[in-house]
Amino acid sequence: MENVKIREIEVYHGKNIVDNEYYIEHFKKQGKDIKKFFEETMGRRNRYEINRDTENALTMAIQSSQAVLEKSKLTGKDIDMIVYSGMLAEYVSPTSALFIHNAIKGKEECFCHDMNGNCIGMTYALDLVFRYMSSNPQINRLLLVGSDYLTPQVSPENEECYGQYGDVACALILERTDEDCKLIDTKISVNTDFIDYVRFPKCGFSHIYDTPKEDVYVDWKSFGTWWIDGAVENINSMLDKSNLAINDISMFCFSQIAYKNVATLREKLGIGTEKALYVADTYGYTGTTSPFLVFYEGIKNGQVKRGDYVVFCTVAAGSTHISLLLKY
Repeated sequence: MENVKIREIEVYHGKNIVDNEYYIEHFKKQGKDIKKFFEETMGRRNRYEINRDTENALTMAIQSSQAVLEKSKLTGKDIDMIVYSGMLAEYVSPTSALFIHNAIKGKEECFCHDMNGNCIGMTYALDLVFRYMSSNPQINRLLLVGSDYLTPQVSPENEECYGQYGDVACALILERTDEDCKLIDTKISVNTDFIDYVRFPKCGFSHIYDTPKEDVYVDWKSFGTWWIDGAVENINSMLDKSNLAINDISMFCFSQIAYKNVATLREKLGIGTEKALYVADTYGYTGTTSPFLVFYEGIKNGQVKRGDYVVFCTVAAGSTHISLLLKY
């Protein structure tokens, strides 16, 4: 098993900055006062939104892929595998990984793969590609891309979803290395008591062409914070197993779905804001890329440096949560 490192990370986001006022007015017309919920519970302030006429999840993925290649001084010919993570790709066929391959002019002998783990997808993919690269000598460099465009999937009458999202893609270059950079451990927990709480499309794909639009929107009921205690337990277990302490971790990259969740995790783990950033007040909630934006901002701000220990922790519908420990 050889070591693998995250060489570079880049982000692409929509150019339109939309503040809470638009959504406060939107829901006021429905007789709902959502200001406190948006600002205090969810922690929203602004979010980036794309141009809906010209952009989508795939265009964002391509933009972030091209940006991370340029940052790495690489071309598509240097990439041995492309993995795309997203909840609802722009196309089911061909795969988004193939569209990205085409856009970056990838080489013929390149593995291309899409995966969908909902909001834990990119973190789950990071675990898989670390392990796959370390055991497959054909893969020296890998492009991992996450992109979700979530707003069109939710009802404009659902304040728990509508107005919560931002449009962002994130791309990473991973490469084989002799440096002491590696995946250390990953833990996943599943609780299907909440299997019916979030469902998209609500009608199921078998009925998507013969049902009103309202029955296509995501069927959403909050599945609460059942996962937080389990995530704390999994994080502590990974650290104990690796002879590490909370203070050894430079950044905890938590799900950005709600500010109150991040605040609770900070409190339970005994960490300050500088070790567990909240960035969804700028980006909005971005699904599969959510914890990677914390990682990106931490590197950009100098809070995460090469050789540091980093924890990713996020949650998805169904429901399941994942915690991952790596040495950057």
